[in-house]
Amino acid sequence: MQISEILRKIQRKTGTLNTPTSSYPTTDKTLDVNLALNNYFILANQGAGNWRPVGDTNQDDYDILRGTLILGQQDYPFLTDADGNQILDIYKIRILMPDGINWYTLTQINQDTITDADLQTITSGVPYKYYLTDNGIFLVQKPNYGMAAGIEIWINRSPEYFTADDVTTGTKVAGIPWNHQEYLVMRPSYGYCAEKGLPQAGGRLRNGAYTGYLMELKDMEDAIKAYYRDRNHSFSETITPETINSK
Repeated sequence: MQISEILRKIQRKTGTLNTPTSSYPTTDKTLDVNLALNNYFILANQGAGNWRPVGDTNQDDYDILRGTLILGQQDYPFLTDADGNQILDIYKIRILMPDGINWYTLTQINQDTITDADLQTITSGVPYKYYLTDNGIFLVQKPNYGMAAGIEIWINRSPEYFTADDVTTGTKVAGIPWNHQEYLVMRPSYGYCAEKGLPQAGGRLRNGAYTGYLMELKDMEDAIKAYYRDRNHSFSETITPETINSK
């Protein structure tokens, strides 16, 4: 669904015009569409399980970054990728061994369990562990070698947002499945109608049921999480019985 189509559908659902002077102007609609896109990926990653992170298909590379492993450097900041997309989470870190061939997956340690030895800053060899603090990766310990493209970070990052130029052109499509594009219409529409106290926003009844736009929104959110939960059929959870000796 192109951004022009998303905005037209929001216009119909909210009874507003796509103009700068509307009670729900195009700039505000676009902002709310981008916020809906953020929330979409939160929902998707909540349900993704083994097949994660869920990324924006408009991004032309994988959610894997590589950087230079620097001799004697312990900390490596992470804020954005090469295209300026914000790094939201880290799932795995690997380093290239001194042979320049083999990769090794580092073990993350919890800050509550970090020992004084872990905090030593001596140059000690090949790091095998790391911890995260603020927006930095800290290797345990400092590497005693350097390697171009020698550190690999598996990430979750912010999506490709709609810009003012995209709205003018009107043809850009969000990098999510086609059957979920309607979510980018429903979340802004519900938010606006709820803020204005319009009846179509609906609400939650005493029995827990939802009505109106809120009901449609909740159904969509459940469907998004279910889609990502069920899509990877290569993995299955097996319950292994345990024999208990009651004697």
